[in-house]
Order: sequence, then structure tokens, then C-alpha cells
Amino acid sequence: MNFGEKLKKYRSENKITRENFAKQIEISPKTLYFYETGQRFPKSMETYEKIAKVMQCDYNYLLENDDIFVSEVANKYGQGEARKAQALTEGLVALFAGGELSDNDKDAAIQALTEAYWKAKEENKKYGRKKKK
Repeated sequence: MNFGEKLKKYRSENKITRENFAKQIEISPKTLYFYETGQRFPKSMETYEKIAKVMQCDYNYLLENDDIFVSEVANKYGQGEARKAQALTEGLVALFAGGELSDNDKDAAIQALTEAYWKAKEENKKYGRKKKK
């Protein structure tokens, strides 16, 4: 279950409106909608901690490995790249679901792909558009 699904599930199980939940964690209902639909991720750990406090859970529960990766991409490269990273992690889940890879092999594959992604992003910086100063 990804970050957005966890938020929706919590709200549904506790019969909390999007507006009330957003108010409790000090964000707008629209921002919460974006979180729940996977279009955006919190930009700060403080927001994750507020959500965890309201949900009465450890914030690490909210940040599974794929969510940490996607959140880092969002913070560093923006929401467009975060959507690509999310698609990558979802593709890996689908790939591993029917395979016969050991857990160690799955972890190694995810780690290798994550490293390759970050390396490609850094390499692309060299050849991308230069920002005006």
C-alpha cells in the first residue's frame, strides 16, 4: 500500500472528511487530495510527522522504501519526475509479484535501479537546459 492509499484508508476507516483531516495536519484539502491520489508528496519530514501524529502511527509506516524514493525525487526534481519514479516502483512491484526471485535478489534489483535512476539524473544535468541566473 502506498502513501496515498494509507491516507485514504485511514480517513475511510475513521470516517473523517478530507477537509477535517487536512485541517488537523495543517494543509489544504486540495493538497491532501494530491497526496491521496499520488500526484504529490509532502516536501518536509515535518508534514509526515504531523500526519503520523494524527494517525497515531510511526512516520516510518508512512514512508515505505518506494515512497521515500519518490519523495526524494519530488523534492529534488519536482512532481513530474516523482510521477515517473512512482511508475518505476509500481512496475517493479508488478515484475516481482509473479516471479521466483528471492527477497535478497529483489532488494538488490531495487537498489540497482534506484542507483541507476539517480546516476542518470545527475548525468542529465550536465546536458540539460541551463537556468538563467
